[in-house]
Amino acid sequence: MHVNSVTAARQGVTASSGLELGLDKDAFLKLLVAQLRYQDPMSPMSNTEFIAQMAQFSALEQMYNLNNSFYVLQQQVQEAFMLQAVSLIGKEVTAELDEQTVSGTVEKVNWTAAGTILTVDGRQVPLSAVRVVSVPEPEAPPIEEQELAAPVPDTGAQETETEALDQEAGDSPDPD
Repeated sequence: MHVNSVTAARQGVTASSGLELGLDKDAFLKLLVAQLRYQDPMSPMSNTEFIAQMAQFSALEQMYNLNNSFYVLQQQVQEAFMLQAVSLIGKEVTAELDEQTVSGTVEKVNWTAAGTILTVDGRQVPLSAVRVVSVPEPEAPPIEEQELAAPVPDTGAQETETEALDQEAGDSPDPD
């Protein structure tokens, strides 16, 4: 069998990648090394072909790094969305769901393959359906607590600061 650079490269890729359809940077580098190893010594690869393949390898590596950066960014954005959704727990929301307006308090947040799902007063509402978010009005305390929290009336038993300073100085207030 006659072995040329294409045949050798194909065999190297098949052996190294198995059933993979795409080439990653390691497979591409193995392909380049196999091509150099099995090239015909009487007609070696030209400089322009080699430089072109090195440029392709460099571009492939940069795309691989960019893809990894996008993946990390996607994870960070997803985590930020999760934190924002959690901050809705206890808040009043209004959502458009099946051409109906649903309002209520967010009880919990679920993450599914379909997206973020809020539980609003027992109903499942997608986060994308929420149109209004508000802080609920604080409830007034019961009447018993209001009476207990009333200020204690002043009985006049406390001295003023001026009277206390006068007594320390030895001056007693005039009883007239």
